[in-house]
Amino acid sequence: MSRSRRRAAAGVGLAAAGLVLAPSSTAAHAVGGTFQLPVPLWLYLAGAAVAVAASFVVTALVSRADGGGRANAGTDLSLGLATISRWLLRILGLAWWYGAIAVGYLIGDISPLPAVLFWIGIWVGLPIIAVLVGNPWPSFSPFRTTHAALDALAHRLGASRGLDAGLPYPAGLGRWPAVALLAVGLWAELVLPGSERAGTVATLMLGFTVLTLAGMAAFGQVAWLRNGEPFEVLLGWFGRVGPIGRRAVEAALCDGCGAGCDPTRCVDCPECAVAADDRERRPILRAPFTGLVDVGRPGLSDAAFIVLALAGVTFDGMRETSFGGTLVGAIQPVAIELFGTTGTAFVVTDTLVFATVIAAFAIGFGLITAAAYRLADADRRGSFGELAGRSAATLLPIAGGYLIAHYLTLVIQGAVWLPSLLADPLMGLAPVLDWIPTALVWYVSVVAIVGGHVAGIVLAHRLALRDAPRHAVVAGLPMVALMIGYTVLSLWIIAQPIVVEPGVAPAAFR
Repeated sequence: MSRSRRRAAAGVGLAAAGLVLAPSSTAAHAVGGTFQLPVPLWLYLAGAAVAVAASFVVTALVSRADGGGRANAGTDLSLGLATISRWLLRILGLAWWYGAIAVGYLIGDISPLPAVLFWIGIWVGLPIIAVLVGNPWPSFSPFRTTHAALDALAHRLGASRGLDAGLPYPAGLGRWPAVALLAVGLWAELVLPGSERAGTVATLMLGFTVLTLAGMAAFGQVAWLRNGEPFEVLLGWFGRVGPIGRRAVEAALCDGCGAGCDPTRCVDCPECAVAADDRERRPILRAPFTGLVDVGRPGLSDAAFIVLALAGVTFDGMRETSFGGTLVGAIQPVAIELFGTTGTAFVVTDTLVFATVIAAFAIGFGLITAAAYRLADADRRGSFGELAGRSAATLLPIAGGYLIAHYLTLVIQGAVWLPSLLADPLMGLAPVLDWIPTALVWYVSVVAIVGGHVAGIVLAHRLALRDAPRHAVVAGLPMVALMIGYTVLSLWIIAQPIVVEPGVAPAAFR
């Protein structure tokens, strides 16, 4: 079970030292028990790798050289239902976010409610909702609603520009502020001791609120939300996987896709201006994953953001493996030598392991992108950063699949626990999900990961058709190799805590 799961299950009484020690052998996905594989694990891994590779072969054989064109525009949904949903989400977002902060300060660390609301509900719950349904954040975001209220108040008090200080956002900065804040958030979730405590959660949320509102006031709502607010960027990207999207109602709202952009087909485009009011976006229903067919012109900071998100959830699972223990064992003696047997040594160890995993992902992706860049047609590929951004977008189905595999039962646990916590915020005992068969968890995880990789393969081939139409199969091979490797790695990671290979007895019976 990942640290996030242990955090939810153990509540506020969990000691900080237990959070930073080397991983122990426990059941994953908030579900007890082990699952006996019907065949050896290596056969499962090989079969998944073959399935992903075969999907590339089939895609390359049956796809047409359509230049990787735009996705279908989708079917418009009811504006009346969208209006009702928008207002309900706004109210829920305000109550959810500021309620967690209030409970954290007023009731204190004896309540696990803030951790459940933030770490489970928002940090991992909303990304899964975005993948399975669509992005709820434009309406749910407490920052949009708060900024709108404060801006209206400023106008009423006589400020001609409202809260907008009019500072220009540095053009070359891209989305690097969102990358930095996502890294801080991942570190707080996975490394910071006591990050499940109500007071710590409330402080993190309050600090982030002040920072976000300050950024919106300094650079304007559109500029900061587009580039500096990590939830806006993360859920915007994951929302392109889900079947419900949004598109601009007026051409004036679409300003970032470059020449020839058709605003009526510009769906959830991270390069387009974030609408000042979500009413300016029309909800549509589309086939899953089609929101990733055309991603505009993302840059290197977008690639860094997506790779970081993928590395973070992988690190969370990798710590529970023997390889994760090996990394800890290699770094921890040095940290103990420098800081002694203290909490600082364990934090430094986890931080360095975290940084090592991120660096490995970044280097691996960079090498793969460099190979793809050399194979792409020079007149089509654009800059290295643009190709990296488009290539990283093909990893989003993979990230979504691993997110579901790693966190879905944690979110179910939080949803089951939440009504009792709302009735009694002091209820520190998390529900046990022993009614969910462990075998079901395993098979859902496998389907989510392999399905995400197959979708990524199809998207990668469409990208190769666009960047290298004359030799798309060869140009797509680097990304295919990356996806096959990550298929095996991710399935191996999720199997470690819950799978027993044939003929191998669980540790509890040895």
